[in-house]
Amino acid sequence: MNPMRPIVYSFILISLLISKPLQLFAQGGMWAQMHGSAGSGALGWYGTKGVSDILNTPSGRYQGAFWTDLQGNFWLFGGYHPWGYANDLWKYDVATTRWIWMNGPQSVTDQNGEFGVQGIPSANNYPSARTFGPNCWTDKNGDLWLYGGYGYDFVGAQGGLADLWKYNIASNMWTWISGPNTVGQVPVHGTQGVEAATNTPGGRVECKSGWVDDMNHLWMFGGQDGATATTGVNVRNDMWRYNISNNRWTWMKGATNLNNGGNYGTKNVEVATNNPPSRLSFTKWKGKDGNFYVFGGGNSSNARNDLWRYNPVSNNWTWISGSKVAGNAGTYTAKCNPQELDFPAARIENQTVSTTTCTEVFWSFGGFKTITNTESYHDLWLYNLTTNKWTWVSGNQNTNYVGSYGALYVPTPTNMISSRGGVAIWSDQQQNLWVFGGLAYDSTISALGLKNDLWKFIPDTTCFDASLYSVLILEAPTDTVICPGDTTGMQLPALAITEIQPLSGFTYNQDSTRVIFSPDTTTTYTVIGRERGDCPGKDTITFTIVVVPYPKAEFVLSPFESFLTNPTFVLTNTSTKATTYEWKYEGNTFATSTDATYDVSDSGLYCFTLIAYNSEGCSDSVTHCGTKSIPDKIFLPNVFSPNGDNKNDVLKIIANNISLKKFVVYNRFGEEVFNTTDISKGWDGKFEGQNSEQGTYYFYIEYEAYKLKKTLKGDVILIR
Repeated sequence: MNPMRPIVYSFILISLLISKPLQLFAQGGMWAQMHGSAGSGALGWYGTKGVSDILNTPSGRYQGAFWTDLQGNFWLFGGYHPWGYANDLWKYDVATTRWIWMNGPQSVTDQNGEFGVQGIPSANNYPSARTFGPNCWTDKNGDLWLYGGYGYDFVGAQGGLADLWKYNIASNMWTWISGPNTVGQVPVHGTQGVEAATNTPGGRVECKSGWVDDMNHLWMFGGQDGATATTGVNVRNDMWRYNISNNRWTWMKGATNLNNGGNYGTKNVEVATNNPPSRLSFTKWKGKDGNFYVFGGGNSSNARNDLWRYNPVSNNWTWISGSKVAGNAGTYTAKCNPQELDFPAARIENQTVSTTTCTEVFWSFGGFKTITNTESYHDLWLYNLTTNKWTWVSGNQNTNYVGSYGALYVPTPTNMISSRGGVAIWSDQQQNLWVFGGLAYDSTISALGLKNDLWKFIPDTTCFDASLYSVLILEAPTDTVICPGDTTGMQLPALAITEIQPLSGFTYNQDSTRVIFSPDTTTTYTVIGRERGDCPGKDTITFTIVVVPYPKAEFVLSPFESFLTNPTFVLTNTSTKATTYEWKYEGNTFATSTDATYDVSDSGLYCFTLIAYNSEGCSDSVTHCGTKSIPDKIFLPNVFSPNGDNKNDVLKIIANNISLKKFVVYNRFGEEVFNTTDISKGWDGKFEGQNSEQGTYYFYIEYEAYKLKKTLKGDVILIR
């Protein structure tokens, strides 16, 4: 839009009063009004600067600057509102669905702006009020950039502007970067392809076609010549690049003269001589291929619906879709029917946006049929770069539809945004489309009205020939409670790239399709996933792996040693950090109670194992052994008669369950007459080969019984 057009008389009556009944449109999604008024000319509510509030909303406005920041929030600056040209800055927080007035004055209190010192950020700085298509970019550092538009300079003169501004979100400060603070700057093209400090695109109006390349350079195309904006509508088709690092412009392509007719060449054939005709330009599409795209626009006499691709590497244009005939009515076959030969009607001030992940898919909404603004569209189209097909998604091809609002926040098939041009448009991280404000035909006043309604469109992707986004779903390990030294894992989707914090306690398997977690202590992990490829899905999950300490198994075996006359072992559990138990003998489970008993029927060594488990199945074990014995017996006769009658001839120990250590016999003089450690042997009554005399002898016995050392002593009588 420019000052020579009817917006200067923005509320003129339209001779034809259009009244239409409610229509239910077949469409590839649903609309919901999220904020603002259904009427026109709303003054909005500023609230407190920097403070979110449900009541906050910008005034009705048209043709301002708009951005999406790196966090996915929406931003809006200036435009034409009920008081005239604006220079306030707003943020819309998608997560909270709240507007915040961030910077700049309310209403029209300082339309001349505060330029400050060029290159120096200041909390006092802000651009002058402006409208009619100032260009805008979000660079790779997250800063917001603004160029030109039609408005006021620092002394209050009106005209096309050529100033370049940067807004830093973190500091909430504007910086006047370059260009004059006065209106009417003529372009200085310099040498094509050569940077120079003196180069400048000059004043630009109706110039929304802007892109950021992979080197963080800013690009813009065409628009209305700002130097002559006060006297007429003259348009350009030159392409410019701005180098942020050295503050220099480069004229890259296109004509230096006004109203150049361009050269279409052959459709889909890239050659150096191709150039789009000069135009008011509003498309901001950038493809996954790094190329820039321009759709539609026009001049003072007609509008277009041609689609062009610019390759910044080869510096060449290619006409790829649409008609080269101005004023073409487009082709509307059917909704949700992707067609290479379908495309929207010619228009200006349609606004466009790329999806935030699958950048081969582009949206175009609304716009005006001609520069007079008397007829506006509400049709929504999607262009698939990969297939070179358009899809008519929502709305119809008729103009001046009055809209159907429905309940706030509620998407329904009957809701429909009204026809309008010069809106602000965004795409959120869930690939929903958002449209704010614009200039629309209002049947209640039979005139054009400034809108401040915010709409959300939720696409039905079955309508399209391409996915709007790729869905990556990360799933946490199913077992998030483990024992020390154990592992748990999560499967990774194919083609996924992951970043995991903290960096310890995990490994990848050989082909990186699985993450194996084995932390030493309880750890909370954050896994960020992103798919490889042109259309990457993203997901972030956070989970905690709890490492449960092992239990300590222990028990008391009682009695440790006992005779078989008491056949029962008592097993008393003294384990800690355990909840369940298993008692085993010779590998077989005989009890699962806390304590246990075990009866035996034979003497011997018995070893019992206790396995203690905690609530997560972590285990520890311990084994203790006990014995059951038959009581030991030992007997030595008190008389023996070694007379050769084979009856009681040998003094011999009679015993069981003992281990003999010493058996000694002494005479009455204390002399040792016999000694053995072999229980099978006894004294035959001889000493040194001679029969011992009759009388009393003394014995001493040492033996072990069940590991106990015992002794026995006494006397015995030898008789013949």
